[in-house]
Amino acid sequence: MAKVRSKKILIVGGNGFVGSWLSDLLKSSCQVISFDIQKQFSSYPREKAVKIIKFRKKLLRGVKQYKGDIRNFSLFSHILNKEKPDVIVCLSSIPIEGFEDEKLQLETEVMGISNILRANKQLNAKVVFMSSLFAIGHFDHAVTENSHLDPITNYGIGKATGEHLVRSFAKKYGIIRTTSLYGLGDIINRAPQIIMERALEGGGNLWINKAPLLDFIYIKDLVEGVKKVMFHKENETFNISGGKALTLIDFVKTVESCIGKKIKYELRSVNDRSRRGTLVNDKARLVLNWQPKYNLDTGIKDTLDLYRQHILNKS
Repeated sequence: MAKVRSKKILIVGGNGFVGSWLSDLLKSSCQVISFDIQKQFSSYPREKAVKIIKFRKKLLRGVKQYKGDIRNFSLFSHILNKEKPDVIVCLSSIPIEGFEDEKLQLETEVMGISNILRANKQLNAKVVFMSSLFAIGHFDHAVTENSHLDPITNYGIGKATGEHLVRSFAKKYGIIRTTSLYGLGDIINRAPQIIMERALEGGGNLWINKAPLLDFIYIKDLVEGVKKVMFHKENETFNISGGKALTLIDFVKTVESCIGKKIKYELRSVNDRSRRGTLVNDKARLVLNWQPKYNLDTGIKDTLDLYRQHILNKS
């Protein structure tokens, strides 16, 4: 009986937060290849960033890696034709609202997916594009995959444009919209990450924005959802989300419950970001048989344990 060839997966942005976790999930059953610029866009403290990048490298053990800029079409096209993957996962992104280099942010998003689609024209691998709730723009209610795209930030404009390009030029594709991601491996200094770190390290000078709603999803749930979309046969868009918008105060209270002590913080009301509500994940549950395995409590506990082990080096 002939041996079945394992699927070959090329992850663009494979050394990043989502990419390293996705690589670790897939590498036991697939041939995984990472294409990544391997440059960090972050205001994260260098000492911690070094430890987190070291953690990512552990996740990437056994993964074939190429260093390169997705804006370089000839380089990416050469690697694509050499490797001939079955699936290309596009994670290339600078997911920072208010990023100073607007041109670089838009080029990374738009030129990145455009180059993937151009290079893939003859190969015809399935393209999985990681979009975001920011492609939708302002919303403070529950939205489905049929929501109108009306982005208001450069990051959101890039994601919305990427969605349109994929639908127009990919013969086989999957589009994923996700939400407020948390877990060990991020170096973007997002609010959930800051809250958990301050809670463990006992640091002060913490303030919480009580204004926004956030639909939290744990990194392990997200990559399981990405995997489901990768092997789904139809061309569709899915919300891979926590499925319930909460506040940062809810997040803080859950962290306090997990560590068994109160966190000192100041409450403020700042409306300087896109309004966000719930990304309804019913379609992913019904079509993909995917739903989050971690609630906010278990996801935070797992993150704190990993943080103690890999960053604080405490048992």
